[in-house]
Amino acid sequence: MTSYSPFLDIKDDTSGGRLRAARIAKHMYLIDLASITGLCTRTIGLVESNKQIASPPTLRLLSKALDVPISFLGCFEQLPEATLGNRITKARLYHGYSKREFAKLLDVDVKSLYNWENDRVVPADPHLNLLANYIDIIMKE
Repeated sequence: MTSYSPFLDIKDDTSGGRLRAARIAKHMYLIDLASITGLCTRTIGLVESNKQIASPPTLRLLSKALDVPISFLGCFEQLPEATLGNRITKARLYHGYSKREFAKLLDVDVKSLYNWENDRVVPADPHLNLLANYIDIIMKE
């Protein structure tokens, strides 16, 4: 189970199962959540049945509408942390950023971020300092 679980009855501890449990806990139907988020019911249904993976921007919409952390909906606590690249990826997803959004925030190109996340290149010190702010937050959880 997760460190964040206001739902006592999560039978399916996957991203889709958590989304469904959060929606049901808020007494919402698919159409209600679709109306609030602007997503279509089909998309939400596919995510709930684990037939589609929600993008970080979609997770942001859903987490805001359901008042649950993005990291909870994405099951990001289950991601590996063995390498710096793993921790960068986990921090990016934990905060709900796409690669493009996170690269812009760090003032680097997407290719650099891709190389960091895949442990091909170690970020230079100025970028490591910026990344530390994001990584430290997930390490404290």
